Amino acid sequence: MADLHPRIAEIVAALHDAHAEMRACLAAIPAAHHDAPAPDGRWSIAQHIEHLAMVDDGAGRVLSNLIKQVMAAGAQETDDSSLLQSLDAFQPWTVRTPIKAPPMVEPTAGLSAVDALERLEACRTRMIGALERASGLALSTVAYPHPVLGPITAYQWGLFPAHHQRRHTTQIRALGAALSA
Repeated sequence: MADLHPRIAEIVAALHDAHAEMRACLAAIPAAHHDAPAPDGRWSIAQHIEHLAMVDDGAGRVLSNLIKQVMAAGAQETDDSSLLQSLDAFQPWTVRTPIKAPPMVEPTAGLSAVDALERLEACRTRMIGALERASGLALSTVAYPHPVLGPITAYQWGLFPAHHQRRHTTQIRALGAALSA
C-alpha cells in the first residue's frame, strides 16, 4: 500500500525486517535441525516458530480490536514522530531474562517448522494488512494490557511482534549452533 503514514510505514518495515532476519537465520541452520528436539529439553526450532505464530495471531486480534475503536472515534493521526524506540524500556528483544510463555501461546509441538512458518507468515500478513488499513488513524489513543509489558498502545501492539521475533531468532540461532555441535 503506497503513501502509508510514517508511523505505520516504520512499524511495517520493522515487522518485515525482523521476519527477514529470522528467515536468514533459519536458512543458515540445516533443515534437518528445524524439527529436531532441543538437546536441553527446551523448545525446538519448530516450537519457537509455532509460538511466534500464536503470539502474532493474538497480537493481531488485539490490534484489530483497537483499530476498530479508533475508527469508531474517528481519531486521525497528527504526529509523525518515530515510535520505534517506544518499547525500548522493556527490551523485548533480549534473552537475558527467561520469560515463561502464558499457556495460550505455548507451542504444542504438533507443527513442523515448515507448517509453523506458514502459519506465522499468514498471521504476519494479516497484521500488516490491518496496520496498512489503519494508516492515518491515531493508534496511540487506545491501549490494551500486554501480559508481560502492561498497557501498550495499538502502535506498540503492532511493533511488539518484531521485537519478540528478534528475541526468538536469537534463541533459534543458539539452538541451531547447539544442534550442529
